[in-house]
Amino acid sequence: IWFLAILFVSYFGFLTLPHSGNFRNDFLNSFSNWDGGHFLGIAKFGYSEKFQYAFLPLYPLIIRLVNEITHNFLYAAILISVVSSFLGIHLLYKLISLEFDKKLGEKVVLGLLIFPTSFYFLTAYSEGLFFLLVIACFYFLRSGKLFWAVLFASLASATRLAGLALVLGLIIEVIAIRGKVSKNWFVFLAPLGFLIYCGYLYNQTGDAFYFLISELHWQRDITIPAVSFWGTIKNLSGVSFINNFDVFMDLLFAIFGVGLAVRSLRFLPPSYSVYFLASVLLPLFTPTLSSMARFLLPVFPIFILLAMAKNKFLVFAYQLISIMLLSIFTVLFVNGFWVS
Repeated sequence: IWFLAILFVSYFGFLTLPHSGNFRNDFLNSFSNWDGGHFLGIAKFGYSEKFQYAFLPLYPLIIRLVNEITHNFLYAAILISVVSSFLGIHLLYKLISLEFDKKLGEKVVLGLLIFPTSFYFLTAYSEGLFFLLVIACFYFLRSGKLFWAVLFASLASATRLAGLALVLGLIIEVIAIRGKVSKNWFVFLAPLGFLIYCGYLYNQTGDAFYFLISELHWQRDITIPAVSFWGTIKNLSGVSFINNFDVFMDLLFAIFGVGLAVRSLRFLPPSYSVYFLASVLLPLFTPTLSSMARFLLPVFPIFILLAMAKNKFLVFAYQLISIMLLSIFTVLFVNGFWVS
């Protein structure tokens, strides 16, 4: 139902509403707008531009491999996202059922699917793949299969920089909770995917952390979190809401994420909270809150906390606002406007 609803809303909006003119007037290609074009470009030609080093390699690499079957890079990218999202949602339900109960698992899945940026699970973005790897890591960790948890954490660290937040949560779980570091020494291999990429960057550029320089192209460098909040508020002052709708949304989602991250310390297992906090803090250490709504999508502890809410009015308000924003964001994205 969710899949068909997203397709219906996106197609109806694509046919009836104005386009930005930034991209080709082609519905299927609209699912690779903005960053999707960079993922496809890397899959086709490798890192042809140095600013593309900001995109970690696993998703483009898998696109290249799947393209051998589909013979179309866009089809391959979307297929990976759809299949990864389906498997990730299935594992998420099993994880929450294992950790809590099935009823909460259903609520968590529903909260995730109606989240305002969940449409990215159907696009040529790495969100679907990264989400699957995160959930698989925690699922195997909870199932007592640490080797597989480490493997999926390593793959996640080669997919998104936020994979390091997952690595941190995994290591803290093993050290602080299990306390058998000598027996589980291989947990320190969790960031191996990221380290291999750093080795590749050193070989190509002479700088193992060149991705930080690449981020400057996207107006991201390292700063303190207060700068990003102040800069966003400053950008909003004295301008119309319509012209800065995306900036306003970034600020709201940043506040939303930070607030729930703090709350997670009380209600969730330590590894979940560490992953949550680190995932939220990483983008805050840049001068901009841009893409905050998208960055929160794979942070599944958000949806556990929302599912635990007892206030029916707040639950209904979240569901209503989320569905409205999901519809708006989906239409804006396929019509070539920047969303997150």
